[in-house]
Amino acid sequence: MAHLEKKTIQTERSFTYTYYVGSGDPSKPALLFLHGFPDSAHMWSDVIDKLSDLPYRIVAPDCLGYAGTSKPSDVNAYKWSGQTADFVEILKAEDIDKVIVIGHDWGALPAQRFYNRYPEICVGLFLCNVSYRAPSKEKFDLDATNEQTTQRIGYPIFQYWYLFTSPDGYKILNNNLERFWEVLHGAEDDWMKKMFTRKDAMTNYFSGNERVELKSYAKDPKWRDDFLQRFRKDGFEAPTNWYKSNAWNVQWEDDRSIPKENYVVKVPFFFLGCSGDAIGRTDLIQIPKAAGLLPDFEMTEITSGHWCALEKPGEVADAIRGFVTKRFP
Repeated sequence: MAHLEKKTIQTERSFTYTYYVGSGDPSKPALLFLHGFPDSAHMWSDVIDKLSDLPYRIVAPDCLGYAGTSKPSDVNAYKWSGQTADFVEILKAEDIDKVIVIGHDWGALPAQRFYNRYPEICVGLFLCNVSYRAPSKEKFDLDATNEQTTQRIGYPIFQYWYLFTSPDGYKILNNNLERFWEVLHGAEDDWMKKMFTRKDAMTNYFSGNERVELKSYAKDPKWRDDFLQRFRKDGFEAPTNWYKSNAWNVQWEDDRSIPKENYVVKVPFFFLGCSGDAIGRTDLIQIPKAAGLLPDFEMTEITSGHWCALEKPGEVADAIRGFVTKRFP
């Protein structure tokens, strides 16, 4: 992202955001890139570099709890209404009034809530790995969700949430950074399914002697060293609050203020699935599509694990390029 300018802003909520912004044609919508767990705007760097010839302005913030942005310990600070309002302030500071929002992993959730709350600003939505989830009438129940997914697909899709939302979960991650990197990016077949969906799999890996070969990108110091340096300094208390805010129904309560007429995504929508993602499964996008929530729908699936922006940045960039140049020429 060498062609982007690094900036900071203090929002009305008194949080400092670091973000990266590039120039472009002000008559076109900007591209707002939102990263997920446990990343930062840096995650998008190879993808953004491959899109540098396009005329669209680019904005890529470090999301709340990460890298150069504030890291509140209060779970309520992570409400989607607050985070999306923070993004609007960044856009206003850059004199941007229309955006195509691009979200990966947890970044896909504030991306879609940005549309739900600001459909007059969000003219397109592009989600990677995590499918569209409209506000629910029912409170989130972790046990029930894992039981349902076990019946539906054969395994508890959110088993790892028990560790991430436990009182000492973030401390366990802090104390096992190198092994956690291996958990996230192991090259073994079905590694993600093994680590994320089996009871105590991560903690057993942290304390055991098993080692896994890393995917090729994960051996690159550009990614590995950035991860280790950030979390040795910052720790995981703030990032795991994204999980807690959902598991504790902070987000469910927050979503109740979204108008029901905004549940349907009425702007062009694109979903990028990855064949090797056991958690952000491609087939899950069919649920909101079948419910009529995505009337202007496109998708593709690439051969990649969950961290597609690191593993297959060229293919991710190609999908974004094709979507925005076709739908927003």
